[in-house]
Amino acid sequence: MSKDDFFIGWAETPKPDRRFFLGAGLGLMAGTAAIAGGVAALQRPAGPGDWAMGDVREWRGIATAEPYGMLRTLDLDGTPRTALLGCQGKCGVSAKIGALAGKPVVVQGSLIQRGTHSMIAVIDGLDWIREDTGGTIGDLAFPTPEPLFEATLNGEILDSKCWFGAMRPSEGKVHKACASLCIRGGIPPAFYVKDRKDQTALMIMTSGGFGHNKDLLPYVADPVSATGQVQRLGDLFLFDAPVATSNRL
Repeated sequence: MSKDDFFIGWAETPKPDRRFFLGAGLGLMAGTAAIAGGVAALQRPAGPGDWAMGDVREWRGIATAEPYGMLRTLDLDGTPRTALLGCQGKCGVSAKIGALAGKPVVVQGSLIQRGTHSMIAVIDGLDWIREDTGGTIGDLAFPTPEPLFEATLNGEILDSKCWFGAMRPSEGKVHKACASLCIRGGIPPAFYVKDRKDQTALMIMTSGGFGHNKDLLPYVADPVSATGQVQRLGDLFLFDAPVATSNRL
């Protein structure tokens, strides 16, 4: 199979680190267009990622529904990590977490992973989450988002599930319809940036601490700029940017 073929399920990417974000942010605040430029206008080859579709597991941790369905867990690598949650198809699961938010839970699903980015595609039906009566919160409580810097970034809005490894390609015009359906259904949107040295980073998009949804659809898969605050939520990076700050490039 050539690298330009379409397929589902694919394994690892360079991880974004804080130095990249801080360096990019400082450059932008100094008036330097250090991020992305016209990169999103090009149809880029899909990066690596993997969806272990047939490997359904139980994942223990602490669930939250805001800004999106997420699980804070030790089950990825033994350290506190955050996995986004989504359904098997093109939908989020925040509404189904309900009263279990903030409590120890057991989640059933398969892992979608790209580098340090993870999502659990939960099993169909209502039994994908249950309270873990023997579990404790311990070090798994969700941290408060840590503001890093304000910036105007150039990049592309895409859906996190496909970019993590559910679909290939996962970026650009060829993926616009799929990304729009995923975000409309509640899959967390993400902001993808790339600097002049080809370093890439992905940030989950929020607005005022809450999740985006259909408001972003006019800008999905197009080269855009957006202004907001880059934040750190444990091992996740967030880009808190109201949709009103988004502009096509």
